[in-house]
Amino acid sequence: MADLPERFDYIIIGAGSTGCVLAEQLSADPRNRVLLVEAGGPDRSPLIAMPKGIAKLVSNPAHIWAYPVAQPRRPDEPAQEMWIRGKGLGGSSAINGMIWSRGEPQDYDDWEAAGATGWNAGSMIAAFRAIEDHGLGGSALRGEGGPVHVTPRTYRYPLAERLIAAGEQMGLPRTDDLNSVVGGRVGYYCHNIRNGRRESGAKIFLRPAMQRANFTVMTDTLLRHVRLSNGRAVGVELLHGERGPFSVDCDGEVIVCAGTIESPQILQRSGIGDGDALAASGIAVRHHNRHVGRHMLEHLSYSMPFRLRRNSGIQHHYQGLGLMASVARYYLRRDGPMATGPFEVGAFLSTGVTGPRTDLQLYLSGYMFALGDANDAVPLGNIDKRPGLTVSGSLLRQSSEGEVQARGREPGDGVAITPNWLDSEADKGSAIAAIRLMRAYVGQAALAGDVGEELIPGAAVQDDDALLESFRSLSTSGLHGVGTCRMGAADDAVVDPALRVHGVEGLRVADCSVMPRLISGNTNAPAMALGWRAAQIILGKA
Repeated sequence: MADLPERFDYIIIGAGSTGCVLAEQLSADPRNRVLLVEAGGPDRSPLIAMPKGIAKLVSNPAHIWAYPVAQPRRPDEPAQEMWIRGKGLGGSSAINGMIWSRGEPQDYDDWEAAGATGWNAGSMIAAFRAIEDHGLGGSALRGEGGPVHVTPRTYRYPLAERLIAAGEQMGLPRTDDLNSVVGGRVGYYCHNIRNGRRESGAKIFLRPAMQRANFTVMTDTLLRHVRLSNGRAVGVELLHGERGPFSVDCDGEVIVCAGTIESPQILQRSGIGDGDALAASGIAVRHHNRHVGRHMLEHLSYSMPFRLRRNSGIQHHYQGLGLMASVARYYLRRDGPMATGPFEVGAFLSTGVTGPRTDLQLYLSGYMFALGDANDAVPLGNIDKRPGLTVSGSLLRQSSEGEVQARGREPGDGVAITPNWLDSEADKGSAIAAIRLMRAYVGQAALAGDVGEELIPGAAVQDDDALLESFRSLSTSGLHGVGTCRMGAADDAVVDPALRVHGVEGLRVADCSVMPRLISGNTNAPAMALGWRAAQIILGKA
């Protein structure tokens, strides 16, 4: 590790989607001395650039953090769920499905109504337009000429067209841009992919910043805690390789961008959090705030695999000679099945349980994952060799709140994650309605010649209690958590609308953890837009 400058104006913790944007924006002024600290390594693997490389990345400890979840799905079973997040430069933007989903304008007006003053639809749409270079061109909603290229319709095939037609038969209007329509809709997903290559936060934002003399990146470096003095963040204490703990001073601000799971832990290990919980973990209390790590909201996903009556799917592109042909096509032409994310077709619907707004997002593709011993499909596991279809539904408006709590003072002490899945009656009702809607979707005439046996939960599972039990047992985290360092007033939140930690000077949090409400879609694009707007606020340009 090269010698570091003695002091920095900004120390950014975490090189994920938001941290990468902040690093580039803050270092653009040569007067700012900026340090970016990342616990993972460099993003050198060629699988990161290849969109379908996600299948290998999400099972490789070199590229993911794996968090065991404390709460079992059933009272009589041990907890077995594992949540993953990206590890290394780019964070989760280097391993995710690259779906460019911005949510709906009302999501951001809901943020403002919840206390995040200034974080409304107008300000967030402006941030999206600033960072986008959309393949459909600019509009009142879409950006053109920005750093993030967004590609529509990355991969099309006949069954995908019939999947969209089925959505139309459900009454959903077809659109070329799922982000440009509010309410029910169906179409191909847009992806942050350019010429068949992933547009991660590291590729887009860090590469330019790393050419600047005032910008320093440290990888494979763990943060022990933020150093506080007289109520102010004055630096950080780090761990790197075999070297013992060492400190780096900060003359300006420490900005925590480590995500919904890690950011609250960083605050907690620094003595900021619920006083009783900190004391129980052996952490000295520096500032009591009972909201740190609480109020976690998450999407919950349930996959329904179906057999196909004929070989109309695309599973053959991922096995044997078909896989070899797909890889060859990718390297020769940068297109085809390896040049897109895990799911091509998307749909947004309303179950009616939470009101008229869309509360169910569907991901559809012409293959299915092999079933496990418990008749469950492992997401992003091995693709089944026989023709299949996957319809995965994600509940978008869960109201059950979970929490994240550091177990000790050191990064290696672990974390307790309690999602509190399906605690509310509304969430239970949404789960049951989601399965019935997914069944109705594949039952449309457009798919009559394709869809065969329903494998999960199975046609015999019909009553509400059985459907809920299947959903509870076999659903998985959507990995879109928010809220553990939410924005709002001092008595109800962790950070203020300028992302400053309540009660501590010189310390901000900027990532999905500050979002006070869920997004009606995937969180990578909102995380990047949040980083852009956060930089404008920090630099006094907002």
